[in-house]
Amino acid sequence: MIENKITFSSGDTQLAGTVCLPADDGVFPCVLMIHGSGPFDRDENNPHMKIEAFNTIAHHLAEKGIASLRYDKRGCGKSGGSFDAAGFYDLVQDGMAAYRYLITNNAINKEKIFLLGHSEGSMIAPKICLSYPDIAGLILLGVPVKSLEDSLKYQTKLLKDDIENGKGLARLINRIIWKIIRYDPIKAQQAIFEKAKNIDKDTFRYKGQKINARWLREHLEYNPKYTMRNISCPILALTGDKDIQVDPQDAASIAELAKGPVEYHIVSNLTHILRPDDGPPSILNYKKLLKQSVDQRVLEFISSWLQKNI
Repeated sequence: MIENKITFSSGDTQLAGTVCLPADDGVFPCVLMIHGSGPFDRDENNPHMKIEAFNTIAHHLAEKGIASLRYDKRGCGKSGGSFDAAGFYDLVQDGMAAYRYLITNNAINKEKIFLLGHSEGSMIAPKICLSYPDIAGLILLGVPVKSLEDSLKYQTKLLKDDIENGKGLARLINRIIWKIIRYDPIKAQQAIFEKAKNIDKDTFRYKGQKINARWLREHLEYNPKYTMRNISCPILALTGDKDIQVDPQDAASIAELAKGPVEYHIVSNLTHILRPDDGPPSILNYKKLLKQSVDQRVLEFISSWLQKNI
């Protein structure tokens, strides 16, 4: 396995990434990886959460003879630009720029480039595919087909139910804090939505928290179902039945929406962060779950599907 650090341009922004090749010589099929929401680097890590997904997937694919490109999101890691001011369509353009870089790389089979998106990345990848119909296929992990607004409402309701009705010290502490500051996550979320819709600034602050208003506005206007109805390339959709950030049934909905062949799996005990969880799903479990490796079933589903489509 060979890993080469590279840079490429997305408009005026310089992005940095890693091309992982199975060997020194050869022309390889390739997977381009696109992050979920948040200030993630090329491995899907940030200062608060180390998912270690894309490096793990890249190394697994290299063992199977498949190359990959993963990159730092703008304003993160070694990439230039501003993360806080980046809109949804900036992130789409960055993914397109990464694809254009790959088709100029002599080690990459230009007819066998696949896009892999995780969470928000699985909304960005189909959007890129509309502009580049030569893309060989899509791998969508933790995929929402509902709007971002509906997906965020889904996860916020589950969070509120978990904190208010669950057991344990952490939930008790959160309940006390919420009561003291009179905090309701659903009402707070709706206030953020409304303010983002009614201003034209890139960012604003809500109770001290910096909100990317431009990113949120663009997402609130975007319809993932429209995009999915126009996708004809092969798709692998993979979601866990313990996913509390997107509705697991969205993976099944893709088979009804897309024009092309769709293989989907709702994996038992799998969470949004691609780790297994045997207990009741909760975002409070993430810190413990991230001490584990990415679920081996995810890696096998990806490489098996790719081998069938290369």
